[in-house]
Amino acid sequence: MGYGVPDSGVDFYYVSVQEAYLLMKNDKAVFVDSRDEDDYKMSRLQTSFHLSANALIMKGPSVDKALVQHLIDLVNGGKILICLSDACIKGNVNRGHVSRCRHIAQYLVELGADCSNIVRMAGGINAWKRQKLDGVLGELRPMYAGEVQGWDFSPPKLKDEEESEDETLPIKGPPALPQGYGGTETAPAVAAVSVGQKVQVQGLKSRPEVNGKEAVVKDFVEESQRWEIELSDSKERMRCRPENLVSQSDSQVAVSPLPEPLEVEVACGGVVNDANSERKTCKVRWVAPRAFRQDEATAYRVLKADLFKKPNKDGDKIIKISRPVSSIVRTTGQLHIGASGGVWAELDVTAGEKKGWIYVKGPGFGASSCKVSSEYLQA
Repeated sequence: MGYGVPDSGVDFYYVSVQEAYLLMKNDKAVFVDSRDEDDYKMSRLQTSFHLSANALIMKGPSVDKALVQHLIDLVNGGKILICLSDACIKGNVNRGHVSRCRHIAQYLVELGADCSNIVRMAGGINAWKRQKLDGVLGELRPMYAGEVQGWDFSPPKLKDEEESEDETLPIKGPPALPQGYGGTETAPAVAAVSVGQKVQVQGLKSRPEVNGKEAVVKDFVEESQRWEIELSDSKERMRCRPENLVSQSDSQVAVSPLPEPLEVEVACGGVVNDANSERKTCKVRWVAPRAFRQDEATAYRVLKADLFKKPNKDGDKIIKISRPVSSIVRTTGQLHIGASGGVWAELDVTAGEKKGWIYVKGPGFGASSCKVSSEYLQA
């Protein structure tokens, strides 16, 4: 079995890119990119591992066996493994041979991975890009066969070939939001009753001269999770956290923070070839997508179990915390370079992280380690 040779017959359920995104932002999945190394270097999803399907068949002995075993251990430990390629084309398009992402999935199952915890991402990385979801590193445009494509690109189809039944397994659509919550299937909206309220600015450290001024709430900005206000005296517009705005009428916070975390149900595996088994689903926290920008990481894979965190960007207090290796830390995309040259990323409280800044890479903090640069997280 291998890419370019007949399919072994082991099949896998699909997840939509929206489901894959939420599984990533809830630290429930690991991503494995099956494309060639050059493609992976040109464009990839944040936190993804690389295991080339072509390399398995052409250069089998050189495959990173430690990585393969690590992936198997993660799957058997309960993580959902999401296999992806450019477009996740189906086997019939490959003239009856297994596609790359399916090949990787079958390979891991043959070596002992639990197939019920392995899925394929429908549409591949190109579908992720078309949805303009954050977390694409490198080229933002679709790719196919090592070439950058236009936004209207779709994978080729061969004449006189029909998809076999086992290749058209149902693809679960975008997770549905509870009725009345935000009114759409996109990011839930914060209650609009707060817009138009008169408020007073308080507690700003970056612009203390604005504290005490009156303003009117204009809008909620999903990207930054802040409220946009207009100062009454100068008509200047600026963005503030909810806790920096106080109602003039009752001295209470004028605008509510984000609603209580939403839970939605997404697909997360199952055994396709078992008639007695149903597709698995799990509940995850809804996380609103952030801006679609090149090379702006909003999630990092943990490389070292011991991590360092600061409650405040400019504070001196540093806390040591622990996270499992290969778990995912969710961030806002904002980075800060510390005095020693280390890189810090702002943690994303909307994804369930506690407020603060996490150390990505840079010199250590001890007397001996301060001269050695280390990488603690990898996008």
